[in-house]
Order: sequence, then C-alpha cells, then structure tokens
Amino acid sequence: MKKTVYAGTYTGTGSEGIYCFDFEDGILSDPRLFCRIKNPKYICREGDALTTVCDNPIRSGAALVSMEGEITDRISYEDGTSCFVGRKGDHIYTANYHEGTFTALKEEDGKLRLIRTVQIREKAGCHQVIPFNDQVLVPCLLLDRVMIFDKDLNKTGSIRFNNGTGPRHGVITKDGKYLYLVSELSNELFVIRTEDWQTEYSISILPNGEKYRRDSAAIRLSEDENYLYISTRTMDILSVVKLEDHQPELIQTVSCGGRHPRDFILLDGYLLSANRFSNDVVCFRLNEDGTIGAETGRVTVPEAVSLTV
Repeated sequence: MKKTVYAGTYTGTGSEGIYCFDFEDGILSDPRLFCRIKNPKYICREGDALTTVCDNPIRSGAALVSMEGEITDRISYEDGTSCFVGRKGDHIYTANYHEGTFTALKEEDGKLRLIRTVQIREKAGCHQVIPFNDQVLVPCLLLDRVMIFDKDLNKTGSIRFNNGTGPRHGVITKDGKYLYLVSELSNELFVIRTEDWQTEYSISILPNGEKYRRDSAAIRLSEDENYLYISTRTMDILSVVKLEDHQPELIQTVSCGGRHPRDFILLDGYLLSANRFSNDVVCFRLNEDGTIGAETGRVTVPEAVSLTV
C-alpha cells in the first residue's frame, strides 16, 4: 500500500523545509518539497496535520502544517528551536535541549495555544517528552535523569542514572508496564519498570559490548513488541535488540547506509533511516527474525533528521 513519508530537516545547508516522498513495498519515490519552513527539526502527525518545531520570523516555536503543505498556524515561545515535538490527542509537547525546558501546547479549533513552559535547568539537555497516563516524562541528557511531572506539570520525582549516561529517548510498552530507554552518551538500553521506575535490565547496544562511544539517538519498538531498533550516529549503525519477557539481547548491528542516522521509522516490514550528514533516507527490508536485511531504496533529502507518516 502506497504511503507518504514526511522528513523534517535542518535548513542550514541546502534544505528548504519539510520534504515528502512516496513509499510502497520498499520502493521510494523522488522527494519533493512539502512545506517551506525554517528548521523543522522534528515533526509528528496527528490526523490531517503535521506538527513541527521551527524558527519563526520572530523567535522559535511550533507550527501546524496541513496535508496540502500550508502553514495553518504558528506560535513563538522560545529563543532557539526545540529538538523534539510529540502529541497526545490535542496536547502537544516540545523539548528544548539548549534552554533546558519543555513546553506544553494545546490545539484548539486549528490554533495553537501555549499552556506552559517548564524550566528544568539551563543546559539540562531535555531531549524528549513522553506522556504516560497522568504523568509526563522528560529525559534530561546532561542531568543523567528522566524527570517526572504530574498532569499539571509539577515535578514529582525522577529516574536517576550513573554520571555520563545521557538518557535521550524512550518508548513505553502497550500495556504501560515498561519503559525502554536509550542513552546517548553511554550507548546503553535500559529496561525500566513503570511501577516503581527501577531498572530491570541494561545492556550495551554497540558491537562487542562497547560503551561510551557517544551519540546513540533514536529508538523504535516493533509492532509485536519483540524487537527494539536503535541508531548510533558516531558509528553510523543500527542495532537490533530481541526481547524475551522484556529481557534484552543484542542480535545485530549493521550500517545505516549513510552517515549520522539521527532518526528512523518502521513501516510495513521495512526500516527507513534518516542519515543527516549523507543527505539521504535509506530503506531496508526487515527479515522474519527481526534483523535488518537488504537495502531496497534510497532518496536524497538534505539534512534529514526526523521521519513520520
């Protein structure tokens, strides 16, 4: 089945905004400029609109983009572009790495409304916002903590890691019992119980058990929740972790097909890797055993750093 993939980018050298291309059975069409906008570093889709972080004419913030590629609303609330945007229904969350903040917005009748910006600490390295039940989790890379907030965005606790770990991105299982978290600085996967926020398992996601090579980035969980996929930019690799009763086992590390795999998505039995420094998106077939198979296609997208469908 043909689907459209959207790519967020940095617009410093060659990119003009959000690009899109068609995907069908592992084949990718030539990309086209979807929306001209500055620094749409992270994008997500909800219904008939994309939500993106961006630089506006005055300051930075977020924008809504229609499926026709038109900017329908934008809002400014920070001095530099956030590195993440995610949604839970009509609630939108962004994380600002450099300013050490995260922001809650709400979409009402197609317009963006600022709810609150929370300052955690300057240079906290806020890298993601994970809504979970009535809580909000914010991995803070430079604090070696995941900060926990209630629904009113009041801090209630934190998950602590060893110095130099650098928690970056996480995914929560469908039953809500586990958080799988990847660390950017120590290149580890943590399996964390949400019941008490205790780490049950941790493993290196690099070859030969290496750690502290830096720059692990994105993490995705397969639909059947039997496999995790993680990218590491320093080594230009993708790692595959098999899960057996939530116990992780690294079963494969392979080239991302380019340089600097900032993000990737899983789509209809394939993995699409956004490789920023080689200016491409590369598609791989996923094998029945969860491992990454042959390359099936690639397209040129300047400074691609985020993908969504």
